[in-house]
Amino acid sequence: MLRSLQIENYALIRSLNITFDEGFTVITGETGAGKSIMLGALSLILGSRADTSVLFDKSRKCFVEGRFDLSKLALQPFFEEHDIDYDEETILRREVNEKGKSRAFINDTPVTLQTLRELAVQLVDIHSQHHILLFNDDTFRIKVIDEYAGLTAQAMAYNQTLVEYHAASRQYNELVQRQQEDENERDFITYISDEIDNAHLYEGEKEDVEKQITLLDNAELIKGKLYTAARLLAEEEPNIIGQLKAVRKQYEELAQYNSEFADYATRIDKVIIELEDIAFDTSKKCDEIEVNPEKLEQLKERIDLIFFLLQKHHLNTIAELLAKMEEGRKRLQLMEDHQQQIAQMAEKKEKLYQQVMASAEKLSQQRQKAASRLEKEIVGKLHLLGMNDAVLHIDFNRLSQPAKSGLDEVKYLFSANRGATPNEIEKVASGGEISRLMLAIKSVISAANFLPTIIFDEIDTGISGETAGKVAAMMQDISQQRQLLVITHLPQVAAKGKLHYYIYKEIIDDNTYTNIRKLKEEEREQEIAKMMSGKQISAAALQAAKELIRA
Repeated sequence: MLRSLQIENYALIRSLNITFDEGFTVITGETGAGKSIMLGALSLILGSRADTSVLFDKSRKCFVEGRFDLSKLALQPFFEEHDIDYDEETILRREVNEKGKSRAFINDTPVTLQTLRELAVQLVDIHSQHHILLFNDDTFRIKVIDEYAGLTAQAMAYNQTLVEYHAASRQYNELVQRQQEDENERDFITYISDEIDNAHLYEGEKEDVEKQITLLDNAELIKGKLYTAARLLAEEEPNIIGQLKAVRKQYEELAQYNSEFADYATRIDKVIIELEDIAFDTSKKCDEIEVNPEKLEQLKERIDLIFFLLQKHHLNTIAELLAKMEEGRKRLQLMEDHQQQIAQMAEKKEKLYQQVMASAEKLSQQRQKAASRLEKEIVGKLHLLGMNDAVLHIDFNRLSQPAKSGLDEVKYLFSANRGATPNEIEKVASGGEISRLMLAIKSVISAANFLPTIIFDEIDTGISGETAGKVAAMMQDISQQRQLLVITHLPQVAAKGKLHYYIYKEIIDDNTYTNIRKLKEEEREQEIAKMMSGKQISAAALQAAKELIRA
């Protein structure tokens, strides 16, 4: 439950620190005093959005801090899941800086707004007179049934499966679209890859072919020069090698006179050996070189093909052509993989769809079963509130496709008068009737599901007289089970409060502020009497106020 609320620099609130207790707390004050402002500040720590408009003093930040007693709630798993320190007295804090940026904290741990909301929704339920518009919302109408029947967790599980199904459907559609795009490219990529592959290229081939073409193009010239070189070296007489051998012989004969000449002979011998190798290789090379116009023509066709492919694909080397072919092969393999992925995703999508439908069918059956009981309990509460002829039917319509709330579209058909045909609430109910209906619904739901704190913001609008006493009694009954905070204008309701806070405006240094204080017993009597008779409190009104409080 909510233990305390501290508000700093919010709207007309400069600084407030309010403590709360178990049971029934009422908050009263004149119109425009700032009751809704305090509720707006509380909404900040419950996850509502904020901007700089909430700042009273634009030069400093605003913060709202609420202390909650979690001792009777099993919320440790939530804290573990989000890696937040757990404490039975947990602090929710929200700060809004001068630029309108906000930060949220749980027990001094920074959290996202979504995380703050996830915890807050398990702690506080706020209902205001403006929430009558919720009857136009099918999600709200179904949520009432789910909360009453204890189906909230089941509905959330269904919704999670539906989210997974929609995600799988999107992925499936993306894969199918990609497959269609692939089909448009498949033939082209296959053609390109095959064209390069069928050329049987190898890295460095262009340089090899160009070298061979150069040789064949000049074969006769090269062969002639090699033949001449071979003859000069060793074949004709005299030849270079023969003459060197003669020189060597001269040095060998001179060696007997001076050993230095023997060294000359050895050095010339090495030259002769090297020249003999050259002569042999030259002769062999001369024999190998052929004049072959046909082979030359083939090589020129080959180099033309290589240049054609390079120019066609705007590339510079065969290595790049081979890389392009490999890239094409990989792309084609990915296309094959897409086929498998589509089949797998189609299977997953169908499986999730079956799970969604099974879950939705089960929810629908349980909702319809609970709805008849809910109708009776709400009507019973309405009778207690003086609407003896009230009739309520919860009408189900089956949707063709599973939606966020399942397969159900729900309408609440209502009639407050005997003999009148029930119709949609927002079309036939007055403001006071809707307020009582909402109170009856909240009363039934609060008995079925435990939520620590419920806040009613002028839900009793449009109610007066004897009915006001019945509304007060029902609120008091709700407060026996949980903490109830009620902002009210009805003296009958205010008199039932265990604690009574009074909101008022005050002017300090030409600035208007909203403030709040807890009323003592005598002050309560005065406030309730003023609510009954206006600013001029009569003795009768004061006596009536005392009787209301003691009743």
